[in-house]
Order: sequence, then C-alpha cells, then structure tokens
Amino acid sequence: MSNALLEHHLRSLRLPTMLANYRRLIAEHSEPLSYLADLAALESAKRQENGVKARIAAARFPTIKTIEAFDFSLQAQLPKAKLLEHFDGRFVDQHRNVVFTGPPGTGKSHCLVALGIAACTRGYRVRFATAAELLMQLIDAKKSGTLQRTFRSLDRIDLLLIDELGYIPFEREATDLLFNVISARYERSSIALTTNLPFEKWLQVFPDEMAAAAVIDRLVHHGTVFQFAGQSHRLRQRKGKGGNTPLESESPATSGVNS
Repeated sequence: MSNALLEHHLRSLRLPTMLANYRRLIAEHSEPLSYLADLAALESAKRQENGVKARIAAARFPTIKTIEAFDFSLQAQLPKAKLLEHFDGRFVDQHRNVVFTGPPGTGKSHCLVALGIAACTRGYRVRFATAAELLMQLIDAKKSGTLQRTFRSLDRIDLLLIDELGYIPFEREATDLLFNVISARYERSSIALTTNLPFEKWLQVFPDEMAAAAVIDRLVHHGTVFQFAGQSHRLRQRKGKGGNTPLESESPATSGVNS
C-alpha cells in the first residue's frame, strides 16, 4: 500500500497524530509500514461498516430491499439505466428529487427503499416514512409545541423518503404541514416519494389547485419522474396460486394494497 493511500486512511479516520508521526516512527522499526497501512485500512472499513448500519437503523425502513432484487422484466417500460444512475447518490448532492408514480403493487416502494439503502451505504442521512406517518408526526408535533424542532430534525436529513402519497386523503392542516416540508427542502435537500395518483389528481391530496401545483412544481423542477405500470405483483402472485382476487375491484385508497 502506498504512502498516499495510508495518509488517506489516516485523514478519513481523523488520526492527525498518526499522520504527523508515522514517517518518523518508521525509521525506528523494521518495515512496519505495510502492517500499519493494513491496520488502518481495517479500521477504516470497520468504521464505514458501522456507519452504514447506524444510518440504515436511523432511517426506519420497514424492510430491507435492494435494487438487485427488483425484477425489471415486470416494468419493461422503465428506463433502467436512468433509474440505476440515481443509486450512486449524486442526485442527493445536487438536491434533486425522484418521484415513483403508478398503480399499487408495481414495485414503487421496493425501489424507494432500495434507493434509500443505497444512499445510506454512501454516507447520506436518510429518513423513511409513509405519508400518513409523516403527517401524523407533524400534527402531533404541532399540538405539543415541538413543530419547529421536528422541522429542524427533518432539515438534517439528506434524503427524505415519503411512501404512499395519495392513498389516504388528509385534512387541510396536514397538507399545509406537508407543503411546508416540501417547500423547505426545495433546492436545499432531496425528496424521493411514491404515489398512486397522476399529478392531475393531486387535488385529492391537497385542498386547492394552487397548493397542488406549487408542490408538484417544487418536486419536478429539479427532479425525475419514473412511471410504473401494470397489474399488482401481489395480485398476480395470488392468481398464480389459484386464489380469488376480490381486491381487484377496490380502490387504491381503501384496498389496503401497498405500492
């Protein structure tokens, strides 16, 4: 291992004394540099591993999903290469957004979680919540007088993941709070979300056309929209097992089918 790589590890580990003295100490020992470099590399890798585990735990994912496990053959219309580009995390550095839209059960939530896991492995702070969970948290914070503290906590998140926007209609108070969150993150940090509603139907979520248009504008101005399509994977699997499919006639908002 080269001196330059050793110095990189020492800097990343915040070990300035080792960095300042390792050349002096090598003169006092017989070929310790390789040992020291390997030791520093192991320490650096372990810290990175622990950091990834901590970020994944802090993100509160409902389950662990990876993009490698996603079956792109079921979403042939998706621009696979374009979607995979987002897994290097650069869109977070650029404060861009990602929107996964389409029918329930087509893999949107899988991709959302996988995107968050990938961001955690690259050092970004991530938070996952369904739209209902996030809005309940905001309403509770408002009632308890801790809303500004909650806003500050969300501000520290590099990538906010919002799942299932549009499945449940919300009161004006809740949608106003969601509007504040999205507006505060505009051009400052990233959002990725899933929704079963096309943009023209977001009036089912937001109480007036102006609010809906403003939210959409902030999400897509520096964002990428991925359109999912087709039948629910879960319903397809249920049919394959010979079960009945009474949920097919139910609306997404009441069926209990997750995206």
